[in-house]
Amino acid sequence: MSQTKGSQDFLEGVTEETVEWRMLNMDSELVTANLSRTIGPGIRSTLDPHWNYNAKRGDGVVPLNNILRFETFGERCPLGTKLRQETRLRLVTTRDEAGKLKRGHLAMNCELFNKNNSQRRIGRAEFWMALTRPLAPPGQHRPTDVPEAIRFLKEHEPTESDLVSRDIESYRCEAGDDGRSFHDTMPLVFHMDRSDIYRHINTAVYMNQAQDYLALLYYKSGGDAGRLRFREITIYFRKPFVPGQAAEVELDFIEYADRFHGAVRFYHSDGEGNRSERISMAMETRGPLH
Repeated sequence: MSQTKGSQDFLEGVTEETVEWRMLNMDSELVTANLSRTIGPGIRSTLDPHWNYNAKRGDGVVPLNNILRFETFGERCPLGTKLRQETRLRLVTTRDEAGKLKRGHLAMNCELFNKNNSQRRIGRAEFWMALTRPLAPPGQHRPTDVPEAIRFLKEHEPTESDLVSRDIESYRCEAGDDGRSFHDTMPLVFHMDRSDIYRHINTAVYMNQAQDYLALLYYKSGGDAGRLRFREITIYFRKPFVPGQAAEVELDFIEYADRFHGAVRFYHSDGEGNRSERISMAMETRGPLH
């Protein structure tokens, strides 16, 4: 069904950020996984004048991370560097034949520039944030319509090239003739301090854990884990974990002459060898080896 509601195609915003120590590695390069913390304030400042959402008031609908993609380019950004963030948000929905909302996302594209060199892009991100009611009773998390505050936005239909159209099962990698392939399965359990205010495990936890597991797999296979720079990360959240739950984590790592390709899949597990049939969370990553 074609989506035409609303009159405004996009929301756009420009914000500034100062590089802090937590954003950098020892070579003063932006840490790709930490872009989620850098970019978050830009999302809020772009949305707040129109929709100051809160899960504990109103209809309880908020945009939660569903599929995210981050990329950095190895540019040096010393402490105190001023960043300019350009943000564009659009509303993407799927409705049934009767016009009822089946799925809604706020899709955000963001580009980061060194403010002192406006032509040099140092990072970019793509956020697909699902409209959901995280504190609602089970079975009532999905909203029945787009929140009133953002109905002025035109509803776009998802395309085949959008991240939201990619199957979570595709988050896998196998080596070609020019690469070495390593695979493993690891257990994991989440504790309370890995959770956030939305009552599930925080986004950054999965990314950091996945990177650490891939580094460990590479190390155990005889590689120099100190060479890894995770420059591209795409992460898909299908079903969240909560504190106390266990995961079975599948790992793929492909080593090429000067680069790597990795994939990680989290399944819900009962700790006794039984796991969920479907993938709960998946991540794919690439970067240089130098």
